[in-house]
Amino acid sequence: MIVTVIAIAAVVTIAGLFSNTVFGLGCSPTSMMQGWKDLSTNSMMESGGMMSSMMNQVPKDVIIKIESSQQVSVGKEDQIKLLVLDKNTGTPLTDAQVTVGLEEGTPMGTMNMVGEMFDAENLGDGTYLVKFTLDSPGYYTLHTHVIPAGKSMYSMMENHMDIGIIAK
Repeated sequence: MIVTVIAIAAVVTIAGLFSNTVFGLGCSPTSMMQGWKDLSTNSMMESGGMMSSMMNQVPKDVIIKIESSQQVSVGKEDQIKLLVLDKNTGTPLTDAQVTVGLEEGTPMGTMNMVGEMFDAENLGDGTYLVKFTLDSPGYYTLHTHVIPAGKSMYSMMENHMDIGIIAK
């Protein structure tokens, strides 16, 4: 009898604790389930999220300069020229790997990627050329990742910059 009363009291207490929150974290079970249902990179990008902190920071090891117009023409091959410099010395990085991806819309806003990620062409003297063709007018984001020579591929997340592109 005492064990039953203690068990019922524990269930009532636990139910009371978790009826409006999940594990006392301040979100209802309904909102938690909705959050799991809607889980995407977008939700990870919201204020203070893991992806937000990685993707919205200033590149750690490099400086990425845009050397050409950010306005391109719809339906024809265009290019964006980038200059990549060592952040500490200011010298051009001639042997970096520059990998880019195009997203329709604002950074991490739609996750509607235009094709797959690809490497920019290394022109030498720290200059890299990104060639692409856009089929529709609008705003696009060029996600630019740099892996300096001698660094691991994981450094690309620390050396990332989003570049806005207007297609007309």
